[in-house]
Amino acid sequence: MEGVITPIKARYVHQALELAREQNAAFLLMSLDTPGGLVTSMQSIVSDITNSPIPVVGFVEPPTAQATSAGAFLLLSTDVAAMAPGTQVGAAHPVGADKNLEGAMAEKATNSLVSLAKSLAARHGRPESYAESIVRQSTSFTAEEAKKAGAVEIIVPNQTALFDALEGYVIDAPDRKFVFSTRGAVVIERPMSWSNRLLDIIANPTLASILLSLGVLGILYELSSPGIGLAGIVGTICLVLALVALSTLPLKLGGFVLLLAGFVAIAVEVKSPAHGALALGGVVSLVLGALVLVDEAGYFGGVQKLEFRIFIPFVLTITAAFLLFARIASKALMAPAQTGLHALTGTQGVARTGISPEGGMVFIAGARWQAIAQGLIAAGSHVIVDEVLSHPTRLRVRAIEKGDPAWKDDQS
Repeated sequence: MEGVITPIKARYVHQALELAREQNAAFLLMSLDTPGGLVTSMQSIVSDITNSPIPVVGFVEPPTAQATSAGAFLLLSTDVAAMAPGTQVGAAHPVGADKNLEGAMAEKATNSLVSLAKSLAARHGRPESYAESIVRQSTSFTAEEAKKAGAVEIIVPNQTALFDALEGYVIDAPDRKFVFSTRGAVVIERPMSWSNRLLDIIANPTLASILLSLGVLGILYELSSPGIGLAGIVGTICLVLALVALSTLPLKLGGFVLLLAGFVAIAVEVKSPAHGALALGGVVSLVLGALVLVDEAGYFGGVQKLEFRIFIPFVLTITAAFLLFARIASKALMAPAQTGLHALTGTQGVARTGISPEGGMVFIAGARWQAIAQGLIAAGSHVIVDEVLSHPTRLRVRAIEKGDPAWKDDQS
């Protein structure tokens, strides 16, 4: 558990506990180096640890590491708390996202966390006074001070020494009795998957705040200046990722919204071509939605990772197809008009009367039209339309003779 505690890390711990249970592990070792994070994510992790049938050992490492703020609650919730020399724990007073809480809100949040801390301390036989002090006074303890205060049970420099210290260690609690046997134990590593690491980076509170701002601005721009929809899909992606990162949206709901936004963007691209921009945004939204919903680390005994030999060619093929469609749409938009009055440009006909700069009559496309010419054109001459004028509607024509590059033999 390194870095800020986020919803992704809460899912990571939940899956690690599930894997430990599936493989009948003796206990779970959770390495800690965190400055804290979201209260909701911390509460989720604490709940999983508290209700785990397998003992959990928390170890603050390496030297200079910390388990402060929400991290202090994680260490407090473990069955055995250990720290390396030179580490620290505590400073768990609640704060807001961008400033300290004030008034009744601060008192309410503090009292709630004090109750949780004291409950966790009492459950594991640790002093409630310590638990209350790290929240109310935001006190911080070194490893030695925490051991002296009874907040941790073991101080060791590394995991090898921790395993030695755990040999024969007894947990004697009302709801759990357990004796550790660590000699010859096989350690099963549980690293965070690449998709979880990517989402965890996005879930960083600072980045989440930036994404929230970009999402709101993108959607406002799209609503104020409707166009090809790129700002709308980019804003939606940023907004959903930010809400997931801030625990406002549950992971599964956020993933579903991203998938839905992706399908909508692609559907709009099909109906109203936007040169591939909307389709590209839709593909990105679908991929991110899949990453949020489908975590390859959550499969035990089954699929362990995404099959890139299939996934990458599939995404590239779809992207190339949309780029091809965008190119075709772009050419169609730049082509001359095929319907309406402007489609008459370039067509040929016959002058029914003499035509001068003041006017005349031509027969083109099965109808008679008012026309003007730069010079004089005799009746019966073959003409070609150079421009369609409006207010009033008239055709600007010029005479054309056989042998001219624009001459068509089928004209009549």
